[in-house]
Amino acid sequence: MRNTLLAILTLTAAPALAQQAEPPASDAPPDAPAAESQPAPAAPEEPSLDERMTNAEGKVTSLEEQNAETQTVLSALTKLKLSGYVQARYQYQESLDDTGAGGFSRFTVRRGRLKTTYTTDWAQMMLQIDAVPDTGVTVRDAEATFYVPGMKKKLSLTLGQMKWPFGFEAVQSSSDREIPERTRVVRAFLPDERDRGAKFSGEFLKGRMTIDVGVFDGDGLFNQGFIGSDNDKEKDIIGRAGFDLKWLSGGISGWYGHSLGRRPTDTYRVAYDRNRVALDAQLYLDVLPFGGTSIKAEYIKGNSYWRSSGGTKVEQLGVPASGWYGLVVQNVSLTNAVAVRYDYFDPENGQPNLETADGKPGSNNAVGTLAVALLHHFSENLKATLAYELPMTAAPGAAEDPHDNLLTFQLQARY
Repeated sequence: MRNTLLAILTLTAAPALAQQAEPPASDAPPDAPAAESQPAPAAPEEPSLDERMTNAEGKVTSLEEQNAETQTVLSALTKLKLSGYVQARYQYQESLDDTGAGGFSRFTVRRGRLKTTYTTDWAQMMLQIDAVPDTGVTVRDAEATFYVPGMKKKLSLTLGQMKWPFGFEAVQSSSDREIPERTRVVRAFLPDERDRGAKFSGEFLKGRMTIDVGVFDGDGLFNQGFIGSDNDKEKDIIGRAGFDLKWLSGGISGWYGHSLGRRPTDTYRVAYDRNRVALDAQLYLDVLPFGGTSIKAEYIKGNSYWRSSGGTKVEQLGVPASGWYGLVVQNVSLTNAVAVRYDYFDPENGQPNLETADGKPGSNNAVGTLAVALLHHFSENLKATLAYELPMTAAPGAAEDPHDNLLTFQLQARY
């Protein structure tokens, strides 16, 4: 028992003896200075109501400025219009006679147009180029138009290179035409349809009446031998007065001018008359249950037209000529249509058709052409046309009409 008590006393006294054995506090390394107590950071002071209002007003002002800049950009874009179309074709023309001469089978790109128009309240700029493999890039239209203030763009003056304001088919866009090419009479009197000059345009009676009249060089775009300039100081006055009742429209056109040139029998150059008149009418009907019907016709008579000779166009100075066409277009549903056109051109009014010494039709004989076309619209951007044209050249005596029928398949894509 005595030993047990001694053991308990020894165990309980050991920690006390151990604490007493530790060195005094003065001998221990100095403790790190106690960190001074820092005051807690003060919470940021809330902005006052005036400051918040000022910041909000600043942000609103900044947004308004950004919005104004965006509207300026959008306003400029709404004035700019880009459009264009491509007409790609396959054509087959049979040989002219039994010898196999003439004719062709070919793929072509007939037109590749890119058009830019920028219109403001009082001005318009229009530039259209044609980019195709055969002729490269050419300028078709380059117009600067001034709208008379206060007339809601119903009166305008245009300078530059533009279409002649004459007739209906020459002015109609190639992308809207049902038959791939214009009629023979229009191609003779208005080749390439454009010239350089100045034109005044007006709309009256709420658009039911229009007047376009201008002064032009008169030679067109090519002006063989004088490309880009007039071959004389003569200017041609050209105009059309039209009406539009929606279901019936039409007009009368006139052309007065001269062309300075020399025929084989002339010793010096002579100013030959270059005059024309034309009547055109378009009738739109909606009586058949499967689609609308349109009937169009035009007659042109004048002198000094152009004739293609190989790769050039030669003006037939002072030669009187005339021609006409009739076109019927029948829509079948919303996507299909059938077009039938007959056009006639007499290159020498009052002269009889001839037979050449080798038994062929004379070069100045009249030509009538029957064309039939089937049209299908895949969408508003893509149209297919399958057309067959049968030219019928007057062939008196033993002469035979050349075998020059033409098949054309065309895809037109536009935007």
